[in-house]
Amino acid sequence: MPAATPNDTVPGLRRVTERLHQDDPYLLEFDAVVRERRAHEGRPAVVLDRTAFYAESGGQPWDLGLLEDARVVAVIEDGGEVVHVLDRPIAADRVHGRVDAARRRDHMQQHHGQHLLSKAFVEVAQAATVAFHLGSEDTTVDLDRFVGEEQARAAETRVNDVVWEARPVRIASLTAAEARAQGLEPPEGVESGIRIVEAEGFDRQPCGGTHPRTTAEVGVVLVTSLERYKGGTRVHFVCGGRAVEAFARRRVALDELVAGLSAPIQELPAAVQRLKDDLAALERRARGLLERAIDGDARRLLAAAEGSGSPAVVVATLEGWPAEELRLLAASVVALAPAVALLASRSEKAQLVFAQSEGLTHDVPALLKAAVESIGGKGGGRGNLAQGGGDRLDKLDEALARARAAVSAAR
Repeated sequence: MPAATPNDTVPGLRRVTERLHQDDPYLLEFDAVVRERRAHEGRPAVVLDRTAFYAESGGQPWDLGLLEDARVVAVIEDGGEVVHVLDRPIAADRVHGRVDAARRRDHMQQHHGQHLLSKAFVEVAQAATVAFHLGSEDTTVDLDRFVGEEQARAAETRVNDVVWEARPVRIASLTAAEARAQGLEPPEGVESGIRIVEAEGFDRQPCGGTHPRTTAEVGVVLVTSLERYKGGTRVHFVCGGRAVEAFARRRVALDELVAGLSAPIQELPAAVQRLKDDLAALERRARGLLERAIDGDARRLLAAAEGSGSPAVVVATLEGWPAEELRLLAASVVALAPAVALLASRSEKAQLVFAQSEGLTHDVPALLKAAVESIGGKGGGRGNLAQGGGDRLDKLDEALARARAAVSAAR
């Protein structure tokens, strides 16, 4: 995708800072003169006459490193100037800068890999890149249409063929008219000094980022996942050193699965499916046992409520029951015989479930609302079932007693 061109190419803006990285992205140390000192969001900052630090632009993050003994924590474009934000002030008027080599190499691998992968998706799936983000863990491109796994693997194969061919990467400077004549869309408002990055015979596009001398320095491009996004596809990928790290993490995970499942790698999918099938069977059996246990508890509670009148009023406080099981118990009670169930559970919070059999006329949601207010909580429902909870465990018995009194008064 076309990346943002630095602001100093826009006519009418002063070119204050010479960008050394545009001519030599491998230059990591330099000397410069401090042209201006300022503050940026409460931190000291300086503008230099020249810099090898890349300022965040076009989806590529800024470089890090040192100016003298001060850490460079951000590098920002500001109207043609490059502002270096520091962790401490520097007093010298002439400074020596050192760019973090590992971060620069990583960003060159990810950014140039993005150029190549975006072109590969155009070739394989006629999918254009509309956005690019270079994150701390992985890189993403957003495509303007959906691509599936098969197309992603084809693009991955194509881009790695280009990487391993070690094609030269060249930089040229064109006017807007020259760029259009060559089928390139220049950045909006830029008429001259448009920086063109070309991977020989494969991809050409405007870009102000840092790029390697050959495609081989990208190392490898690994697509890690796909997701539907805004009508298109978000492609997650890693290049070079990040790809090696991603493979190492996955290898560790696979080794643990191989040991845990006692199955070789090629049999892991079948072993996992067996585990899923076994788990589903266990869940079905556990559900059946739970239903039988709840039916038994419901019958016991109904028997204990004999003599409370007709319909029966079942009032019970249980210890540690989750709300879902309490709801199942209430439903079972009112299904077995005409009854009103006023059930509570003491756990981390006070839980309440109120229910009544079909044909009874109590306002169950109103009963529940009054009860949960007593325990400092909230809840709701409609018809014959309502549930809620609160923090006042000490008020739970009082809340149930009031609900029972209200049911008895309405008979």
